[in-house]
Amino acid sequence: MGLKKNTDAFVVPSLADGSPEYKALVEKQTELQGRYSELYSERTKLRREIEAEEAAGKQRLAPEVARLLGDPDDSVTALSNRHREVAVEMGHIEVAQETLTRRLSEARNAASKAVCDSVRGEYQRRLSAVCEAAKALESARDYHDSLLDDIEREDVNVAYLRPVHPHFMGDRKQGRIFYFLREVKEAHNV
Repeated sequence: MGLKKNTDAFVVPSLADGSPEYKALVEKQTELQGRYSELYSERTKLRREIEAEEAAGKQRLAPEVARLLGDPDDSVTALSNRHREVAVEMGHIEVAQETLTRRLSEARNAASKAVCDSVRGEYQRRLSAVCEAAKALESARDYHDSLLDDIEREDVNVAYLRPVHPHFMGDRKQGRIFYFLREVKEAHNV
């Protein structure tokens, strides 16, 4: 039997293809991760600028005082305020990401069902091919074992033949193939 893998013949849809809701959540997650990265970089830059300003002897003033004095936007106070705003937004994104992770987990189940529904026919076709091959192997084993049975019935010392038994298949009558085929029949009626 010439079964071979043809990777061009059938493409399993992604979870995003299976569910617009899942796709939207993944896109939102990517968007938030991008924004978080931007904020992280800005926070790092602000921290360096604040440290440089403080090292130069500039003082942190209350925002109202800095405004009254007309301090520039790059003052320690303005930088500190922006640093605080960035940190708060990062915290909000972290909470949103945790919520998205839960929602994605829930949406994954619905998307998985949709994908599985769309590939069921192909899966059953391939499972049928496995079952046919298993039946052929079981038949070949019976044919093989019947010769050994005939030899032993003639009281021939079969050791001179050096027979190889397919132990991986389990018992001759209700071995692994028997149980596999029974499971397939119960699960898929193939």
